[in-house]
Amino acid sequence: MELPLLLAALFIVVWLVYSRFIRPLSLIRKDIELLANGSFRLSPIDRESAVYQRTAREIRKIAERLQQLDEQMIEGGLSLRGILSGMKEGIAIAGRGRRITLVNESLHSFFPAAKSPVGRSVLEVFRRHEIEQAVTATLLDGGKHDLALVFEFPQPGGSMSHRHFDIHISPMSKTTEEPPQAALLVFQEVSAIRALESARKEFVANVSHEFRTPVSVINGYVETLLDGATEDPEMTNMSLRAIHRNVQRLSLLLEDLLSISSMESKNRRLHFSKVNLHKLAERVIENLEKGGATKNAVFNMAWSDESVFAEADEQRIEQVYWNLLTNAIRHSETNTPQISLKARLDADRVEIAIADNGTGIPLEDQAHIFERFYRVHKHRARDAGGTGLGLSIVKNIVLAHGGEISLRSTPGAGATFIIHLPILQKENIPTK
Repeated sequence: MELPLLLAALFIVVWLVYSRFIRPLSLIRKDIELLANGSFRLSPIDRESAVYQRTAREIRKIAERLQQLDEQMIEGGLSLRGILSGMKEGIAIAGRGRRITLVNESLHSFFPAAKSPVGRSVLEVFRRHEIEQAVTATLLDGGKHDLALVFEFPQPGGSMSHRHFDIHISPMSKTTEEPPQAALLVFQEVSAIRALESARKEFVANVSHEFRTPVSVINGYVETLLDGATEDPEMTNMSLRAIHRNVQRLSLLLEDLLSISSMESKNRRLHFSKVNLHKLAERVIENLEKGGATKNAVFNMAWSDESVFAEADEQRIEQVYWNLLTNAIRHSETNTPQISLKARLDADRVEIAIADNGTGIPLEDQAHIFERFYRVHKHRARDAGGTGLGLSIVKNIVLAHGGEISLRSTPGAGATFIIHLPILQKENIPTK
């Protein structure tokens, strides 16, 4: 009987050890494994294990706290991603090792790459030593650094585009007393601003140059008259004619500047009506002939019946005709310029082609022909009285009508300006 009793006692001891120690430890181990795997929802506490209950309650408190922290991190991460994705500026964060840890969608669009920037070095991503040096300095001294850089991006066909960026680099740390743990890089594209600044400077320089020449001539002849030239009738006559000629040039320049300013203004107003484009062209030619400005030019017109009328600002379209025709006459090198005006219907638009038999426009100049103050034959155009604003005014007027203008020219074989004007404007405009 001793052996059965011994076995029974041993079973009881083993069961007690298992139930009071081994099983609770296995349950605790299972709970810890679930926490380690990120599962914070644990099963209910086993009531039978008194040893396990207290530890299990503490583990569940830890699980509840970890779940709260996880939810906060998810909410914070979503908020941060939402903020960053909605920003136009490109955002990047570089850690202590100068490797990118975070970027937003705008930065991806600024610097498209097959491989993600995250995990790569600042120099590898942006390929600019200035940025790497500024990030290093920020991480060392905790100061802010600003850069203005131009990046080149390859385009289809082998050309390169240039984009301007203002880059602001700031330290990131928990408190102001602690050294920076990371650097925040903010990329702001300012290509459009730089282009406007360049255009403004060029415009001011061109206007100053255009005014300087006639003002200098007027001043020179006035000084000549003041120095006693009035006693010489021939010199007085020549001086007054030169002064009058340059005053007219200044007046023309001012009129063109006012025209282009009004057409480029956001508050520009066009007075639309039903305009007979054919008769308007004939009237402009008649006025040119009366003013003796045609240089014996021969005008050939071919106007289809469907392209006679369009809703337009009559005064502005007259200005378009005048500028294009005088431009064709001015740059003709023949004694009898041949100028043709052809119009036809092109879907819901009128196509007007004005062609001349002049020397044409060099290929390298054709891309710039509608720019303000641009002249193909600079000295000859100025001597002929041009301001360099005529074609720019034409382009702005046509665009304001919702139309298009283009140039077709072969050097030595004349030039053709092609205008497309909508027959009807988008708004319901009363005709007269």
